Amino acid sequence: MTTPPPGDTTRLPDGRLALRIERHLSHPPEKVWRALTTPEHLSAWYPFPATELDLRPGGVIRFDNGEGGTLDGEITDVDPPKVFAFREVDDHLRLELHDQPPGCLLVLTHTFAETAGYENYTTGWHNCLDALATHLSP
Repeated sequence: MTTPPPGDTTRLPDGRLALRIERHLSHPPEKVWRALTTPEHLSAWYPFPATELDLRPGGVIRFDNGEGGTLDGEITDVDPPKVFAFREVDDHLRLELHDQPPGCLLVLTHTFAETAGYENYTTGWHNCLDALATHLSP
């Protein structure tokens, strides 16, 4: 098993920590956008299966927590096919797509409500992005 490349971490002015990971994908932004914003595709690579997604600012995003309950979030930003952002519990995730032929650059920014344990997220996000790349490929 190889060690994933590190993510960039930044301390925000309010003291929170943000993890930023970039990944080049060999698919057009429109195809990646569908994988980010439709429950059946999002569920294929995200840590929790998406059960509801109202794709608009203020819309609900709901995940099955695998323990008989749900994790509810709120969509904070939508700009197809460039930006999809949402709050999950107290953390904030922002997914940006930038044209970068052949394909696009995905920039994931995870802003943590609490900094304890954030180091574990880097490997987890790399695994999720590997699963996304696999899901996108036929």
